[in-house]
This record gives sequence, structure tokens and C-alpha cells, in this order.
Amino acid sequence: MKKILFAATAVASLGAFAAVPFKIGVAGYTFNKRSLDDALAIMQKADVHYLCVKDFHLPFSATDADIAAFREKCASYGVTPYALGPVYVKDAAKLREQFEFARRLGVKTLVGVPYEPADAKDSWNRRRGSRKLLLEIDRLVKEFDIRYAIHNHGPSSPEMYPDVEYGWNLVKDLDPRIGFCIDVGWEYGSGKDPAATIRKYADRIFDAHIKNFPKGEKDGGAVPLPRGKIDLVPIFQAFADIGYDGVCSLEYEKDFKDNLLAVVECIAYERGVCDAIKAKARMRPAPEGANTLTDAEKADGWKLAWNGRTFDGWLAVKGGCKAPPKKGWVIKDGTLTMRPVNGIANGKWFPLPPEDQKLGGGGDIVTAKKYRDFAFKFDFRLTESANSGVKYFYDEKLNKGTCEEYQILENGHPDSDKGKDGNRKSASLYDIFPAQADPVLKGAGEWNSGMIVAKGTHVEHWLNGVKVLEYERGTPAFKAAVKASKYADWGVDAAGKPQDWGEIPEGRILLQDHGDSTVSFCNLKVRELSD
Repeated sequence: MKKILFAATAVASLGAFAAVPFKIGVAGYTFNKRSLDDALAIMQKADVHYLCVKDFHLPFSATDADIAAFREKCASYGVTPYALGPVYVKDAAKLREQFEFARRLGVKTLVGVPYEPADAKDSWNRRRGSRKLLLEIDRLVKEFDIRYAIHNHGPSSPEMYPDVEYGWNLVKDLDPRIGFCIDVGWEYGSGKDPAATIRKYADRIFDAHIKNFPKGEKDGGAVPLPRGKIDLVPIFQAFADIGYDGVCSLEYEKDFKDNLLAVVECIAYERGVCDAIKAKARMRPAPEGANTLTDAEKADGWKLAWNGRTFDGWLAVKGGCKAPPKKGWVIKDGTLTMRPVNGIANGKWFPLPPEDQKLGGGGDIVTAKKYRDFAFKFDFRLTESANSGVKYFYDEKLNKGTCEEYQILENGHPDSDKGKDGNRKSASLYDIFPAQADPVLKGAGEWNSGMIVAKGTHVEHWLNGVKVLEYERGTPAFKAAVKASKYADWGVDAAGKPQDWGEIPEGRILLQDHGDSTVSFCNLKVRELSD
């Protein structure tokens, strides 16, 4: 169990929990017997804001003025049209019209069912998925840069995309903008595990229609989501786990003229499931252009404190600041990431397995150069319960190896509620002065931009472009705060004699390895300030 918890917290590309990345919406077919005004009013009452548009509410013959009026009406109810469809098509000549319409509507996903009829009657159960039409769609997604999501239909149409796998075999060599709108009900009805399908075809899931079938009856009937035979919790967990950032749209195919209460019940259930599951935060890659200087930065005197590729200019505190770290810090894809030796679960620490501990334990790292008056910029990416810091004016021979620290902390860490008035939260001067930076701190997986400015005795902490703390070293207020902190008796010189803590005029910049966390850094830049 501990290994599982570690896997969710210790590796930068995994772990870190957050709100679900997807949104909740309604598939337009739910309202096929309702006027647009009625449909939007129901969505407003259910507090749901994303609609997959069907052509009975906005026909393909609509003019630009009609589309503008449609969008304006949706907006008045707080609803965003996010996709178009499902649109059934057997005529290649109609495809361009549908893509043109999607572009005019302003949506980036077209849900469709491209098929070939097998008889003159165009019998539903004999329709076949059309590779010929998909080849034309392959050209159109490139031209329009609109994604095409094939809607699966279950065993009643065994050759018209009964499940996602059927469609995959037709599109796997085509443009990746051709994917799927997974109908989880009919994926289940085809004998497949919808959660497994979502994970298997994660990169090609562009939309989702959510339904449930009555217990004890043949698949195909409709029932409010919490009352059916399909366990939807692992399905929503799968969407969260793959980082699906589209819409999960209710498709309730019953009581079309009287479905307000059912829609509200279904949406409330979806929200409850989303609140109950844990979603792994998506670890964002290093920002574009990371670890480079802009022309303006060069003109202002900024220099790279880290080149994004090697440990040049950085030393391990372990071993006396004489050589780069031999383990515990990983350079990958323009990021610098620490590996822990302990994990945290339910607010408590536990040791990681020995094979994992061997990879961590690199300890703190520092700049080879010492700085006096400077500005230091750094981007950092948190995981759940992460703890680190950027320390400054560090001298390994003074103050028992301690110094001022710009705290880096995800609020799930046990240290978050300790200290006084929030002085152990992110961007605070650790254990001394609080920064009150929670409103501007981005969550796990996102990149935050910090900055420390130190000139003379004046110090500023910045977070995401906002100055969240400033203070003066050596003042009575500073000395009093130090005396009330864990550092009260830590001020000593190289000979061990008492001195004032936190007033060293020059020192190194340090990135902290707290031993129980995974934090990544990039864009480390420094500017020495002149008089």
C-alpha cells in the first residue's frame, strides 16, 4: 500500500491530487422534445453550463445571424455550446457542410457517425462504419483544425461503431484529431469495460455521453444515473486519471417532455461522484521557452542561474558544497526535480521502500556563487502535500547551516497549519513572517513563478506577479519575529559564538530537498543589483 501511495506522490509525472479536470454538460438529444428555451431553462435550474448541440435546436440551414442569436441566447442562460452532434452522415458531400457549420458555430469538436447503408431502406441495424468517409474526414480535420469524435452505438448496430475498438481499427492510422465520443452506456452494452476503454484510448477521447440502464432489464432503456446497473464511479475515475479535460455530458433518453427532475438528479449525482473521487493533477511541462533569457531580461542584466541541462553552477550541501549532487535530483525535459525518501499519507510520514529510498536523498543544493544584493526568479511545480523552499543568504559555516527561506508548500502538507498566522505557508518567510499568498498560489501540477528581491536590509517575496511580502532585516520587528521562531537560538558564527540570526550580508541561494516531497523547478534566473 505504501508503494502505491508513493507512486502517487513521489514521481513528478504522476500523483498530486486536484479537482477533476473535466466539465459536466448535457447532450442535446436529451432535449429532443423540448424547445431551446425549455432546454436552457432546465440546464440553468440544474446549474450545468455545457451543451452538445443538436440540429433540431440549430439547423444546418442557420444563417450567421441565426447562429449569433443562438449563442447569445445560450449565454443569457449561462450555457456554452461546446460541440456539435451526433451528426449522422452517409454522403461525402455533406461532410464539408458540417465542418463549415461547426466552424461558424465556434466549436472545436464535431461528433459524428460516418456510415454506409447496406440496403435501400438504410436499415439501422445494417449500417456499416465507412472507411471511405473517414478518409475524407482525415482531410477535413487538417483543413479546419476541428476534432472529429465518432459516437459508438452498441450491439444493435453491430457494424456501425458498436464500441470504440471498432472505430479505432478504422482510424488508428489517420490524423490524431479523429477520435471518439464515448457513449459509456453503449460501450458497456457491447460487453466492454468503459473505464478500461477510456484508459486504453485516452488520447483519442474527445467527448463523452453519460447514461445508465435499468437494473434487471435489457440494455437500452434509460434510468437516472444513480439508479442503474452501470457502476459509473470507476468510469469517472478513469476520466480523471487520464486527465480528460473535455465534457462529460448527460444523455438521458426518457421522458423527453417531462425530464426536469431526472436531469437535476443526474447532474447532482455526477457532481457527487466528482467530489468523491481523487483526480491526479496533470503535471504541466516546463513552460515554452523555459531556461532561456528574453532580450528584455538580457538588457536588464538577468543571467541564467541554471541552464536547464546540467548541474553547472550548483553544488550539493552534502559533502560540503564542493561538487554537484550524485543522486536525488533529476534533470528531465527542462525541469529540475527532487526525489524523496519518505512519503506522506493522511498527514503522517512513512519511510519509502528501500529501492525507492536509494533514488532519493540528494539533499539540498546551492549555487556555487554567493550573492549580496540580488533578484532571483524561479518557477516551481508542486505535487500533493509537497514541501520545499528557496533559501537565501546561506552560509554552511554560519547559523547552523540555516538562513532565510521563501517557503514552498502545498497546503495538504502537515506543516501548513503549524507556525503562527500562516507563516509556514507558501511565499512566507518561513516561521517568521506570513505572506498570505493562498489567493495567488496555483495548485498541484501547475507552474508558479516566485521571485526574491534583496537589497541591503530590504527583502521582497513575489508570487505569480504579486508582491506578497516585504520586510526589513535587522529591525526590532524582525528580531522579535526571529526570537519567536524556531531560529531563536540558532544564530552562531563559524566559531560557535552567538550572533544575530538572519543578518548575514552575503550567501548562496539554496533549493531545499525536504526529503518527503516532489517539487520541480525551472527558469532559475538571477540579477545582481547595483547601487
